[in-house]
Formats: sequence, C-alpha cells, structure tokens
Amino acid sequence: MRLQRFFTFPAVVSKSLQSKLMLLILLVVTIPLMGLGYFLFNQSSRTINEQFGKYGENSVYQLQFQIDSIVGRMKYTVDDLLSYLLDPNFTVLYEEIPKTYKGFQDEQKLEQFIKAHKTLETKGIYIITKSGYYYGDRNIMTDKLLEEPWYTDPSEKSDRYPLRIYEPQHYTKNSTIPGEKVIGLLFKIHNQTGILEDARILIEINADKLLDLFREFEMDTGAYLRITDQGRVRYETDKVGMKLEGTTASYVPHPDDVVWQNHSDETNWTIEVRIPHEHFYKSLNGIRTFTMMAVVISFLFAIILAYFISSSFIRRFKRMKESIHMVSIGKLDTRIQVDSDDEIGRLAQSFNSMVYQLQELIDEVKRVEQKKKEAELRAYHYQINPHLLINTLASIQWKARLQGAQDVNRMIHHLTMVLDENLNFTREIVTLEQELGVIDHFLKIQEFRYGHVFTYSIDAQEVNIAQVDIPRMTLQPLLENIFFHGFEDGQGNIELRMEKDGASVRILLIDNGKGMNEHKLRTLLDPSDSLKSKRRIGMFNVDQRIKLHFGAEYGLFVTSTVGVGTTITIRLPGGG
Repeated sequence: MRLQRFFTFPAVVSKSLQSKLMLLILLVVTIPLMGLGYFLFNQSSRTINEQFGKYGENSVYQLQFQIDSIVGRMKYTVDDLLSYLLDPNFTVLYEEIPKTYKGFQDEQKLEQFIKAHKTLETKGIYIITKSGYYYGDRNIMTDKLLEEPWYTDPSEKSDRYPLRIYEPQHYTKNSTIPGEKVIGLLFKIHNQTGILEDARILIEINADKLLDLFREFEMDTGAYLRITDQGRVRYETDKVGMKLEGTTASYVPHPDDVVWQNHSDETNWTIEVRIPHEHFYKSLNGIRTFTMMAVVISFLFAIILAYFISSSFIRRFKRMKESIHMVSIGKLDTRIQVDSDDEIGRLAQSFNSMVYQLQELIDEVKRVEQKKKEAELRAYHYQINPHLLINTLASIQWKARLQGAQDVNRMIHHLTMVLDENLNFTREIVTLEQELGVIDHFLKIQEFRYGHVFTYSIDAQEVNIAQVDIPRMTLQPLLENIFFHGFEDGQGNIELRMEKDGASVRILLIDNGKGMNEHKLRTLLDPSDSLKSKRRIGMFNVDQRIKLHFGAEYGLFVTSTVGVGTTITIRLPGGG
C-alpha cells in the first residue's frame, strides 16, 4: 500500500514534470548547439583561410617554378651559344656577310648549331650583329626589330638576363599569328671584337602555355596577377576585363585584399597575387549564414523533440509505477515491457532481472532445502562408526602379533593409518605433506598385495609441501585407479612430481600403464556424461571437490595414450 500511495501522481504533477523535462532538454540541446555552432564556424573559417592561403602560396610557387624553368632553359641556350662563339676550336666568323665559300660554310655551321637548340615551343633563336645582320631562321625583319623600344633600352644592364612578355612585330607575315605573344630574352655579347662586337642573342619562345597558366590561376582564385621587373610591369591582369562575381563593377585594389608576393632571383621578377577581400571572405559569409540557419532549425526541432521525448518519459514512468505496485502485492510474475535501450529501458531490464532473481532465489532456497534433506538421509544411510572399525582392526592386529603373523600385522597397521586419516571427517583440508604420508601407507599395502613389482618416485624439490593445502583423500582414489585399471597385476612405474606454476602448484601423477582411448578420456570429467564407472566417479569427484574448495580455475587435467600411459595434472593454489 505504501508503494501504491508513493507512485500515485496527480495530473498537475505530471504536467509540471513534463514542462521541466522540456525545459531541461531545450537547455541541454540549445547551449551546446550554440557553442558548437560558434566553434565550428571559427574552425571552418580558420581552416578555409589556411587552406586557401596555402593554395594561393602554392599556386604562386608553381607560377614561379614554371617561369624559372623557362628562364633556365633559355639561359642554358645562351650559355651554350656563347661557349660556341668564344671557343676558337669551333667556327670563327671572319665575315659578317659570307663572301667566300669558307665564310658560307662557317655561317651554315653556326645556324645548324642554333637550330639544334630549338624545341617545339621555340619561336626563334637569333644572333644579331651591330649592323642588323643576324644568324638564324630567315623569318624576321631586322629593321622592325631595331625599332623595338625594348631592344635599344639603355636601362637594361648587360650583366643579367632581362625577360619580357610581348607581342612581336618583327616577324614576317607568314611567320606569326595576329595577337601571338612570346617570352623574349635579349643578351648582349661582351668581350668580342670584329663582327660580334656589341652583338646580341635573342631567344623567343611561345608564351601561350604560360599565359594560359596565368589566366587559369586568375579564374580559379579570382585573383589579380601582376608581374614586375624592378618596377617595370611584365604582366598584369586586365582590370577592365576582371569583373567581381555577382557585380558589374571592375576590380579596384582595396587595403583589405589578401596579397601574396614572391621574388625570383632567376628572373629578377616579383610576382604579386592580390585576391579581392569580397571574394576571399565570401565563403565565410556563406558558412556564417548556413550556421545560423542550422542553429535556428535545430532549435525548432529540439522543441518538437523535447515535447515527444517528455511525453514518452511520462508514459514509461507510469508503466513502471504500475509494475512496481503489482510486485509489491506479491505478483512476482509481473514484467515491464522493454522497448528501448536507454537509461529507462535499462532500469526496466534491471527491474525485470531483479524480480526474476527474486523468483530464482526463492526456488533455489527450496531446492537447497530439499537437497539438504536428501544429503542428510544419505549421510545417515552411509554412516560408519570409525571408532568401531579402527578398534576392531586394532584387535585383529594384536591377534596377528601374538600368532607371529608379522606381514598381517604390518598390513593392518598401514590400513589402520589410512582409515584413520580418511575417516577423520573433522578435517576436510589437509597439507600436501599429510596427504603424502597417507599415500605412503597406501603404497605399503599395495606392496604386500602385489609384491615389489612396481616402482614409485616423488620429486617435490620446487614446492614446500608443508604449505600447500589439498582436499583430504585426493591422491588415494587416483592411485587406486592406476592399480585397478592401469597396471596389469600391479606392475608398472609411478612418478609423482610437484612444480611451481606462477601463483599455483601443479602435481603431475604419471604412470606407464594401459592408458585410455579418446572416448574414455572425454567422459572422465564430463558431468553430463551418463557413464557411472568407479574410475570415472573417482576422478570426477576429486575434480569437483577441488573446484568447490578452491575455485573453477583449479582441478584435474588428464592426458593419456593407449599402451603408453596416463598423466593426471592436479592444479592447486600455491600456498606460502
């Protein structure tokens, strides 16, 4: 009745509990959600900025690498041509315009050497003399070339390799495409006399791949690209053509723009990449909007979810209250239906388990009481008066001594010692030393019975037998099995060995008797087997007694081979 009164809630209490649950759920959901949203926004912003920054830096590096690779190849060509021209072992030009066959041959060799350095991307390689005569493919107009401002620019120093991107005007109509741009390197030859004095080497390669790389970079990153050489602009993104996404306005530099710069010692170029701040932070604005929408939607969803969860909790509490009431009035077959694996579901499982264990405990008490009565009846049935038996044997021993039957006298003495120990029900656990003392008397009896046809050895050097506990009458049934089932007329060898096994002790009882087959070996310690032979009962009882006293990890383990023998391993606690 007290349980029933305790679990009877008014409707207003249930509603109040539901409101509190809803408020608690909203607080538990909303506060972490807002904190998580803020954290994720900051982390996402930081990650995107870092990744975008690394991408920009890597892209600038790739641009610089492409340019440096082009310049490296062009420098190699210049150095190779200079080596050819300055080495007297090669061709020496004595005539600017060949007038002799020897001069024509020298010019042909030089032009063949020049052609050997051309690749698919090479527009042209030329050696141009001071007068305007040149060596190389006959596809340029030197008068146009000499009018190019970059060709006669006095500010260009002769100790470096100036690199430019431009649209050439000095090629013949059949050798160029309108709007075609090239990368040009002009180098002045110094320390030369004769026709090569103040001559220049001009190398031009097609700039389409490099310009395509620039445009692709501009499109991918939305960046403004500017390449300068000591203040002189070599390349610049078309500001008019560069429109901000989503607007019609052209790009105008802003102080908040993200800027990367990289200078190359190879080309003396400085690459500047400028990303408009609107474009760089556009993804962050999207993340911020998405995060706010996710928080609002999650909050609305949390309100709906809180209502249904709180309603579900109230219903489940009511079912639990009714079940507790049924158990309180004695209906132990009551069970709560478990429909979830949360805390309330596990509480219901615990309740069901508790009621089940209560039923089991009541049934177990009944079974124990019944077994106790049966055990008492069996004890009365098999009870033997040990004093009567030992006193009778003492009388027989005195009679044998009077008649001079010394063998009978000694046999009865050893039998009396064995029975005195085995019938002493006041001590269930003895030391291994005491158990071995009983075994000595038992083996003396077997010597009188069979004679000296068997050998017995014991090795207990590793174990202190006075500190190892063992159930009384453990080894004797096992030795009886050896004499009655393993040996033929008592003939054979028995070895008893004690070993330390960590915190345990192993006793190995080894004989060279008949052994057992696999089927008999499996049934020895199997409690479910229906075989009831004396051998099987003896070993099974010994194993069960050890487990009952010391635990399931202790007991017997038997191995045997037919015609070879049997080994019984007894595992016991290690003692001191």
